[in-house]
Amino acid sequence: MQRQTVDFPLLSDVIDALQNILARSQVIMPDLETPYSRAKFSPANHSAIELKDHSIGAIITERQQQLDAVLYKVSGLETVMDSINNIYRYLIEKDKITQSTNLHKKLVLALWRLPTEVISQKFVHCLPKHHTWWPSSKLAPMLLTRICRRWREVAVRLPILWCRLRLDAEGVHDRQWQLIAFCYDSWLRRSRGLPLSLEVWCYADNSTTKLRSLIQPYSALHQSNLVFFYPFLPRRRQT
Repeated sequence: MQRQTVDFPLLSDVIDALQNILARSQVIMPDLETPYSRAKFSPANHSAIELKDHSIGAIITERQQQLDAVLYKVSGLETVMDSINNIYRYLIEKDKITQSTNLHKKLVLALWRLPTEVISQKFVHCLPKHHTWWPSSKLAPMLLTRICRRWREVAVRLPILWCRLRLDAEGVHDRQWQLIAFCYDSWLRRSRGLPLSLEVWCYADNSTTKLRSLIQPYSALHQSNLVFFYPFLPRRRQT
């Protein structure tokens, strides 16, 4: 699942903004008392009441200006608080990630402490149930070599994992045949002399020549090898 990225100010920027707001906020609140604050008068006389220096309209204008100034400072503070809340949420997430990391590190350490014999037995049980299978990074034994260095070392040195293989003869016509041949050869070398069970899937008369040459050294070493050739089968690929 793709993580959604959220941009928020750096902690130093948040601190600077907060300090600026606090510095601007150190002002003396004006005296809001006026002769009208406690005066008792009837609504009919509102328009006629005037102060010596200021009318009611001037006071209202002044109060609105004071309110706008306070709201401006509050909005800046709210922005900073939102940034602080975002940082706080990330700190909580960081703690959860750290806890999860530590938990899985303990699991890895436990697996590292297992004897090689125990790991080897578990690896054998991870093999596909088919008689042979195509090489795939999503299946054992290749998948086992991609987990960690210890697992790779155990898997590569365990010949029984590499005794069964299904080969595609059509790959000899592929532009990446050299890479395919290297993959097959690496797989067969890891069998270290154990009997092999191989299936070669063929689609043309001349498609097996290169594969026969590739397999021949291992066939010569293992007299009990069982090699199946299936010429002219309908095209079928399995991952």
